[in-house]
Amino acid sequence: MAEMVKDLVCDMDVDPDSAAAQSDYEGKTYYFCAPGCKTDFDADPQKYLSADHVPESMGDEPAAKRWWEFWK
Repeated sequence: MAEMVKDLVCDMDVDPDSAAAQSDYEGKTYYFCAPGCKTDFDADPQKYLSADHVPESMGDEPAAKRWWEFWK
């Protein structure tokens, strides 16, 4: 297992060896938990690389349901 990295879009920890998606931008590879995060990143990489960016999962509003709650 590789060292975990952060998905810049949603702030989820991602294993680069099993990441759902990845993008190369300015000579660096970024890994994503889901294709949707890659799509958002590819549309505006500078938004997610900005020091001012707050990942979606770190907002004030808690998620209505976590992914694992859909299987209950």
